[in-house]
Amino acid sequence: MDRFNERVEFDVPMAGHTSLRVGGPADALATPADTYELTGLLAMLIKTGVPWFVLGGGTNLLVRDSGIRGVVISLRPGFSDIAAVDSDQDAVAVHAGAGARLSALCRYALANNLAGMNFALGIPGSVGGAVIMNAGTENGAIESVLSSIEVLHVPDQKEIICRRALLFNYRGLVWDSSIIAKSGYEPIVLAASFELAPADPRTQAAEAETLRARRKQRQPAGFSAGCVFKNPSADAPAGYLIDQAGLKGTRIGDAQVSEVHANFIVNLGRAGATDILRLMDIVREKVLHEYGVELEPEIRTVGESKEK
Repeated sequence: MDRFNERVEFDVPMAGHTSLRVGGPADALATPADTYELTGLLAMLIKTGVPWFVLGGGTNLLVRDSGIRGVVISLRPGFSDIAAVDSDQDAVAVHAGAGARLSALCRYALANNLAGMNFALGIPGSVGGAVIMNAGTENGAIESVLSSIEVLHVPDQKEIICRRALLFNYRGLVWDSSIIAKSGYEPIVLAASFELAPADPRTQAAEAETLRARRKQRQPAGFSAGCVFKNPSADAPAGYLIDQAGLKGTRIGDAQVSEVHANFIVNLGRAGATDILRLMDIVREKVLHEYGVELEPEIRTVGESKEK
């Protein structure tokens, strides 16, 4: 790890790298500058048997209080480029590194009068994380504008995979078994290409302002990880069920079911992952008891499962 110099840190509290502001320490946090460093790091980790975890924007993530064993790999800032790579009269191909902020991609589209990304305005996180989670809103999802992804088959084989070869479901990219079989590991998304369209700047700006205002009104400020649970159906979304169960404002320590949007859990300042997990259990049990619906988490929980 010495060759990474300042690009590796040890015993790094993950609370500083997640939007919930909770999480114990990772044994190490590495930020490779390019694919060469990334492949070298992965080869070393495989050889030594050290586990790793690829961190996106930390926005759809709950890290347990005991932290993460092994190496957390962040693709920011080494994989954060955004640029138009091809265009014609009807379409513009925009390439974005996996470490780029999704918000930066949205701003790029607006600044260059390109339609297609406004649905993602206000969605936090990275481009790579957005692809893996098929991030979206009622106005659209990543799968609808994605044209291809560049992946790394661990430890060192790159491949471009076209959209038609990818299977998406609600809030997720499902890797085909033949893709995983190439290395025995899930591929690491390095970059994504999006097919956007030239648009009238005034129309784009007006639409963006409307969507931002709507999102600001509907969603709470503060430390959160976005929607905690997947919507079981369009007719009875998770937030509605949690609200109807009378759970808005319910607290465990400083973890609280938002009073603005019931499918958000906010950290009021000093919450731990254990508080949030207990609150999630309370919500799931109450909704199951009241409505017979078992809520499935949308946020990902990682790290040591047993507190030290």
